[in-house]
Amino acid sequence: MKTYCSILIFVLISFSFVASEKAPTCTVKYNGIYAFKLDNEHSAIIRFYEDGTVLASTSVNDYMDVFSWFHKQNKDMVLKGTYKIKKCAIKFEVEGMTGEQEYKGSISDNTIDIKLTDEATKKTASRVYTFYAL
Repeated sequence: MKTYCSILIFVLISFSFVASEKAPTCTVKYNGIYAFKLDNEHSAIIRFYEDGTVLASTSVNDYMDVFSWFHKQNKDMVLKGTYKIKKCAIKFEVEGMTGEQEYKGSISDNTIDIKLTDEATKKTASRVYTFYAL
């Protein structure tokens, strides 16, 4: 009986450590942007909305200035589409006046690891976008 109790206590303690480990957050954040630094002056940026809309563009590296023009109503410099999340995987296609792109990747707490394909040239790039809050 003592052996059984000892094993039970060991199992319960083991499960409590596993349960207390932080599980990854497999959702996107809506109160900011995700950015990937392209060079010293420019970044690729992505913005998600709760209604399933996603925007993609490029910007100068001063992210706080982005919010004056990086929104759904801007149709000039913004590629727009809808995203789908299944478990920790994300997929979306965006299009606009400057072209079309397809994104496939995975979500973690503050980053999105993406494979991007330009539809016109079929060139691909791998990027890790980092979240920046408003």
